[in-house]
Amino acid sequence: MLLILQTVYMLHYKSQIRNIGNQLSFILEHHSFKFISTQLKPVEIGSLVRECNALLDRQREVDQQFSRKNEQINATITSLSHDIRTPLTSLDGYLQLALRTEAQPDKDRYVTLAQSRIQQIIKLVDELFLYTKLQNPEYPIELNSLDIMDVLKRSLFTSIDDFNQCGHEPELQLPELPIPVIGEPNAAERVFTNIISNYFIHGQGPLSVTYVDSQDTLCIRFTNQLKAGSRVDAGQIFTRFYKEDPSRTRHSSGLGLSIVQALMGKMNGHTEAECTGDTFSIITAFKKTAEGETHTNGRERKRTADSNH
Repeated sequence: MLLILQTVYMLHYKSQIRNIGNQLSFILEHHSFKFISTQLKPVEIGSLVRECNALLDRQREVDQQFSRKNEQINATITSLSHDIRTPLTSLDGYLQLALRTEAQPDKDRYVTLAQSRIQQIIKLVDELFLYTKLQNPEYPIELNSLDIMDVLKRSLFTSIDDFNQCGHEPELQLPELPIPVIGEPNAAERVFTNIISNYFIHGQGPLSVTYVDSQDTLCIRFTNQLKAGSRVDAGQIFTRFYKEDPSRTRHSSGLGLSIVQALMGKMNGHTEAECTGDTFSIITAFKKTAEGETHTNGRERKRTADSNH
């Protein structure tokens, strides 16, 4: 009798093993979202089913991540195609006009406009190249103590012609004494340059630049009024290719503030955005350090965020 029971049990045991194999084959062949189930649940079979289902669950997460990544790649290609095609079309048009025009002043004007479109394309490619590099966790950047106020004031001074053109001088409330923070000069300058450029594209009125100095952190706040009709989603402002202008007519890659966020992360800091009514602010928070203290992130010395690669 015992032998008969053992034989029946073994037959059911083998049947369950075959059933698990058949379920796995079906799931793999049809990309099914089912999990493996079994009627007979001895310890060994139960353990096998749990491990198989854990692997299936992990594989589904990988598949979902791949699908999302693929959608992001497609969206990236679409955005880049539009951003690069638009100035290329303008460039071609201006060059054709320059070739057809006999009047030298008009010819010179068309050539100048064509050159501006070339610079626009170079900037788009440069920002994409830098953004791509910054997405690599292994991309090294050497951090040291630097006077962040000196970098900020230099960035503001570099944009003096643009401030004059827009008719508003920046309203500054900054300290006279140096404030050492952890950072990298080129990266910090790129952060400030991109924030200031964002103001020229989307802001109006004067740009206010203030600071809050705490024990461990230095926060620099950039505040301006938004142009009439502008709508900004502060939660999406650092998303790559995000543009406030849905028509995408402004000459911007949509990567500027994404680069700001990535560079701040590389420098052990962070950044955030606030939008209240028609007032928009970007806050950069740098980690303070004592003079002479060195912090290194990366295996080799590398100058980052240099716009002239």
